[in-house]
Amino acid sequence: MAGSKKKTTTQKNRAAKKPIKKNAIKKISQKALRVVVSRAVPKKIRVSPVFQPLLAKLQRRRNDIPGQVNHLEQDLREDIADNQNMPGDSADHGSGELNQHLSVTLMENDRIELERIDRAILRIESGAYGKCETCEKVIPMPRLKAIPWATRCISCQSRMEGV
Repeated sequence: MAGSKKKTTTQKNRAAKKPIKKNAIKKISQKALRVVVSRAVPKKIRVSPVFQPLLAKLQRRRNDIPGQVNHLEQDLREDIADNQNMPGDSADHGSGELNQHLSVTLMENDRIELERIDRAILRIESGAYGKCETCEKVIPMPRLKAIPWATRCISCQSRMEGV
């Protein structure tokens, strides 16, 4: 019995407080960036001059997101390392876990935004952009400027959301 070690209560608690595995970070960030990598090089398509500024805005935002995801991934790795190496009470560890979950949520939001941007770009290229998917009326330009990936007019979107 002298050679066997029992885990102390703090060691057990540290082992139980690993909400996000290191491999999970890589999977989450790869999932977020997969959308970026999978997009084919766009063909030369004639885009309406009205939509040119919106297309440029969408493309700029699409190019910014991978950097954000990489930054979030790095922050998440640091938070996990700090949380594992730092002695502290349960409040300290809870705060670290909260930061980790926030980073994961932000990466998921970026992935969703990339998908919406890609769909909007495809709609611009196909000529379907600016038309409501539900009623096929023109989506007002102020709405498209505010939400360039909008696929429904305000009234149809309100009905979908039950407002």
